Formats: sequence, structure tokens, C-alpha cells
Amino acid sequence: MLRSVRFWTAALLLLLLICCLVWRALPERSVPAENSGTGQHSAVTDISGQTAPSSVQTADPGSTAEQTETQTAVREPVSAAEPVLPDWKRQELTGKAQTLSASLSDFVGWLYMADSAIDYPVMQGRDNQYYLHHAPDGSYLKRGSLFLDWRCARGLTDGENIIYGHNMVSGMFGDIRAFRTQAEFDAHRYGWFVTPDTVRRIDFFVLAVTDAFDPLYTLPADSAEWRARLHETAEFEREMPLSDGDCLIALSTCTFGSTAYARALLTGRLCAPESQ
Repeated sequence: MLRSVRFWTAALLLLLLICCLVWRALPERSVPAENSGTGQHSAVTDISGQTAPSSVQTADPGSTAEQTETQTAVREPVSAAEPVLPDWKRQELTGKAQTLSASLSDFVGWLYMADSAIDYPVMQGRDNQYYLHHAPDGSYLKRGSLFLDWRCARGLTDGENIIYGHNMVSGMFGDIRAFRTQAEFDAHRYGWFVTPDTVRRIDFFVLAVTDAFDPLYTLPADSAEWRARLHETAEFEREMPLSDGDCLIALSTCTFGSTAYARALLTGRLCAPESQ
């Protein structure tokens, strides 16, 4: 009896083993993708776990979104030695002017010069003291803001206009002291004054060095006398034909000189506004 049980047990185990081997040897059946109901096949998951569409169209490597963005980001450089402001920079500066004009009542415009740190909003207060130590939003700021002389028309329509800024080690009008070499003066010929509606190029033609009590700081002024005095105090200058109706703009800052009140005025002609 015991031998019979052992025989049938061994036979059953052998049969199970044979069945397993046969099952493993059978080929795997492929499963067709389901129909989505729109007449197209749904996505199929491959063995890597990544989901791929049933129909894939290879993209042109030259037209990918990443490369398109890279091409868009390539911007034409701006040079203070060239009288051209690229469209991308024009739009950037106009955007800044529009934003600040909407929120700051004292905002006059945005002053920009390539190849320098001069890239700031210009304010105008009720005097020439407030923005010496206040930010454009009115908060206290030791280095202050660039500001237009309070006696000048906000639209820079006067014959002579002065914008003041501190002579900082870095920033504000600190770069003007570097312009007191022939090479740097020649390299910084153009700047831009931008309002929400207009873009005006500044053609710089003289760098004068004087003191804070000079008649140049008496505004409004007789244009002929003011221009004559500007040339008398010029440290560097280049020829610039001027007419009676031209508007001039001077960037004024402290500088080194014969007295503690030495001042530098980088002065240029404001070109006609370019409508936006």
C-alpha cells in the first residue's frame, strides 16, 4: 500500500513538471491596441514603461521650440558709439517708461547709454534736493535717483536741460569720470531718453569741467551765452552744428578738479522724438 501511494505521488509531480515546461515553451500572444472610438488607436505602453503614440511624426530638429526660443533670444548688440537703437532695446526701454509713468507721478523718462552703467529712470521734484537721497518711489535711498532740474520743462523742451546724478564708484553717473579720456569720450557718443510715447537720441558733443557755482547752473539761461560758456569750460569736445531751436541736455555730477565743488557736464543735443 505504501509503495502504491509513493508511486502515484511521484507520477503526479512528474506530470505537473511536464505541464509547466510545455506552458513556458508556448509563444506569447500579442494584444492589439484598443480602439478609442474616434477611429484612431489609443496609446500603447512599451516594455520601457514609456507611453508612445501609435503614430509618431518625427519633428524637424531645426524647428523645435527650444531652438526657436534660442534664436529669438539672439539680440543685436547696442553700442554707445553708434546712433542706432535696436528694436528689442527700444521696446524694453519703452516698456519700463510706460510702467513707471503709470505708477510714479514724478517720473520724467528713462535715460540709457550703452557700454556704461547709465540705465536709470529720471525723476523731477519740487526742488533739487529731494531726489538726492530718495528712490523713485519716494523711499529713502542714500545714493538717490537721477533727476531733472526742477526749473526745466518736464518734456525737455527748454533750450538747456540738466539731469543730476551722484558720482558713484559703481553706477549712477560714476562712469562720466571715466569719459575724461579722449578714447572713452570718443567711444560714448550717443545716449537715449525714452518716455512712454517717444524715443529721443542724445548726440553728446562736449564734456565740460567746472564748479557748482558756474553760470551753467543758472536756469533758465540765454542759449547763446550758455553754449559759449559750455565751450569755454570744455575738456573734450567734437564739432556739432547747432540751430537756435535745438534742445541740449547735460548730465551733471561731482568730479575731481581744482576745488571740492568741481562738476562735470556731459552735454548733448536732443534729437527730434521718434513716435512709438
